Amino acid sequence: MISLLGVLLLRWRPQLSQRLLVVGFLLSYGFSIPFTASLLSRPLQPYMPPTAHVLKSQQPGAIVVLGGGLYTYASEYGDGPTVHDRTLGRVRYAARLARLTGLPVLATGGRPKADEGPSEAELMKGILEGEFGIPHVLTETTSRDTWQNAVNSAALLRERHINTILLVTNAAHLPRAVAAFQAQGLVVIPAPTLFFDDQPHPFDFQSWLPSVTAIAEIHYAGYEWLGQWWYAWCYRSSD
Repeated sequence: MISLLGVLLLRWRPQLSQRLLVVGFLLSYGFSIPFTASLLSRPLQPYMPPTAHVLKSQQPGAIVVLGGGLYTYASEYGDGPTVHDRTLGRVRYAARLARLTGLPVLATGGRPKADEGPSEAELMKGILEGEFGIPHVLTETTSRDTWQNAVNSAALLRERHINTILLVTNAAHLPRAVAAFQAQGLVVIPAPTLFFDDQPHPFDFQSWLPSVTAIAEIHYAGYEWLGQWWYAWCYRSSD
């Protein structure tokens, strides 16, 4: 937008136009390189995968895995949608934890649009049971965002007298997700997966080359930062 504004003003305000074009170029470059992506991702990934000692000492009662989106047009899987690769990564790690611990799994995620096709949780359940061999997966199928994931999942867990959970989602998504689930009175053991490379490498030439991967990571990190600020504002408003 800044560069476009510079182009539009080129005829009438040439000096301002040139400045806007330079600023637009620098911002576009800065927000497309791995170095920036690492700087943005690093504070979002404070949690490490749970150790055997943590699992034994805190004794979680269930594994909760959050949906991360769908592929709506997946013709290779039939007429309906399938899970996004981000969701699949979360599901795979939840299955690993379920095999290690023997804990029940709760998949949470609603439909992208009301009453259209299966929910994320139903598709996740199908993959967990049919492809990973995890039996009796519970589902929460009405939530549309992370906060609703927490509220609706907490209600199901309370019915089963479960207060401590392993929470599985992307590493960069966990700070916001943990805060949402803790706000429902649950004890949360973070179980991150799908880590971004959060170590800036200033002396690596590749860190300064624009890439689609870096742009995608910056987009995801920016979304999480905005989400955290929004949740913080909501908490203050409710207080």
